[in-house]
Amino acid sequence: MKQKMIKTDIIVVSYKDQSAMDKCMASVKEHCKDYNLIIEDNNPPNPNRGFTKAVNDGIKKGNAPYIFLLNQDAIILYGCIETLIERMENHNKIGIVGPMQLDPNDQNRIAWGGSAQCFPGGIHKGGLLSMGHCQIPEKQKWINGAAMLIRRKMLDEIGLLDENLFLLYSDSDISYVSRRLGWECWFEPRARVLHTLGKASKNSQELAQKDMVAFMKKWGITTDGKGNFFYSREFALLDTLP
Repeated sequence: MKQKMIKTDIIVVSYKDQSAMDKCMASVKEHCKDYNLIIEDNNPPNPNRGFTKAVNDGIKKGNAPYIFLLNQDAIILYGCIETLIERMENHNKIGIVGPMQLDPNDQNRIAWGGSAQCFPGGIHKGGLLSMGHCQIPEKQKWINGAAMLIRRKMLDEIGLLDENLFLLYSDSDISYVSRRLGWECWFEPRARVLHTLGKASKNSQELAQKDMVAFMKKWGITTDGKGNFFYSREFALLDTLP
């Protein structure tokens, strides 16, 4: 009997919040098919490799043509991955596609329905389902890494996520790298997950500052120290609407 092809490697990084992880895993089991689940454990006594390296380690363990990165505090809804794959297979230059993210405490509220600027802080497009907001699939500057489908063929060509970015910016970075090399990033509103932004701890704020400096160095962004940032020509071009 011919073995069924696994279409998607689902990668989840586990860190501290077991209750959220349990809900995430239950949603994967209920709503996903044709997948290989890869859990990267950053909990003690394991070393905390950071989000980006843990994701890359997970990517290396799989071989499916599509990779779905899912935060442990996200809940996947019915048909999400299949809808994202459908969008990918309709256009072979899409490298990354992200689903709509709804607030789990108010599923009428769109927490992420596409992206505006990524730097110095990522700005999400949002709105209300009842008002018909964010219903058009569109190219994006960058895709939010809480839930994103990546084409493995693209990563084979451009490389993995940048491990100089420990926790943050790696989603916008891989999006900008992919676009620089001719791939496209899309938002697919028919695919949905539940997810809300968490509150940053003091430790995560310190890590965010380090990641910010690394991102600036990579993309040639400078500052006058007074809150004004100056983009390199390359970054400014990528930061325009795709």
